[in-house]
Amino acid sequence: MKKYNILIFLFSILHPQNTISDDIISFIDSLNNKTMILSVDSSEYDTKLSISDDKIYFDTFSTNNDIVTIEGSEIKTYDFDSQVIIIESADETFLDIFYKQGLLKYKITNIDIKDSLSLVTYNLDSRALVIEFHNTLKQIVSIEIQDEDISLLNAKVIDIISFDMPFLANDFASWQTLDWRD
Repeated sequence: MKKYNILIFLFSILHPQNTISDDIISFIDSLNNKTMILSVDSSEYDTKLSISDDKIYFDTFSTNNDIVTIEGSEIKTYDFDSQVIIIESADETFLDIFYKQGLLKYKITNIDIKDSLSLVTYNLDSRALVIEFHNTLKQIVSIEIQDEDISLLNAKVIDIISFDMPFLANDFASWQTLDWRD
């Protein structure tokens, strides 16, 4: 009987973690062909994070006139001030968590549940990811990504809309391209 109680206790502890983690992964997977409007670091300007299949668009145009696209290991920065496209390569970026199954590389190190919100902390090497998740609405409320205690992203989700990336209609033929790939 004692072993049975221990198993029930262990299951009750582990089950919420799996459910919350599964819900977060499902939410991220549901972002395909959608745009998240973010308030980054309490900025007065909104930032857009859009996902279309295996391509991520990080639109900080309202802040610094840049739009970054990430596809696999290729990163393109469209600098609208200088009219230049910078192409770089990277094995991974801090936005890789938004790729399908990208969050699975991270390990959950802490879950704090208060009312209908869960604060879930993930780690991968020197990177820490903290997601505030609304358990009833089944969506991310805020996200913070740090690498070696340096904040890479600290954002609140303002809204989620259909895919919205109007810059794709631009003609970049006259722009200079700097290719810094390895």
